[in-house]
Amino acid sequence: MPDFRGVKQCLILREIVCHERKGNSMGATSTVILKVETPDYGKVTIEASDGLRYFADLTSFSKVYCYPKTKELWSQLSVDSYGRALVWTTRFEAHIDQIIGLAFKTEKVQKSA
Repeated sequence: MPDFRGVKQCLILREIVCHERKGNSMGATSTVILKVETPDYGKVTIEASDGLRYFADLTSFSKVYCYPKTKELWSQLSVDSYGRALVWTTRFEAHIDQIIGLAFKTEKVQKSA
């Protein structure tokens, strides 16, 4: 008799993931990055189109081979053409959902008059 325990666990996990999915529904706008700062090595601060500022520590990605190895390299980044990711000159990328997920602090962006 075949052992389907692993398959059952995988299907259960898949069901949980499918039902737990959160995000924009069709027709809703996606959050984009409007501004970025690198206050310290390994950390970014972004202002997003949802009206929030996110402070994130990305050092959990430091084992990735293209992760910037110095503070100077860390500051050499730009927002991708879609506004959905940060791209460093080392070719390391962090997508907005990763940045939001790793945010240790959020605050409302003050609108200028």
